[in-house]
Amino acid sequence: MSQNESQEVPPGLEPRVAVSIVVLFGGLIFAIIYVAFFAASFSLFQKVAVVLVVLLVMIAILGLMWASWGMRQGIKEYRE
Repeated sequence: MSQNESQEVPPGLEPRVAVSIVVLFGGLIFAIIYVAFFAASFSLFQKVAVVLVVLLVMIAILGLMWASWGMRQGIKEYRE
């Protein structure tokens, strides 16, 4: 492929990238603010647990979103 040829962006890619960025930064900001200001009475173990739960929720959201898109793209490639 030469540099002059434009690459086609698969449908649905751009919103998923934007949502991924928002979920990652939003989740991390939420975890930091919650642990720093609202979980003052929690032990260190409980604070770490809160951060891990936030990370697991972020991974679940992103995994479901990207897996569905990837499966659709794979089906399109398979049919062509």
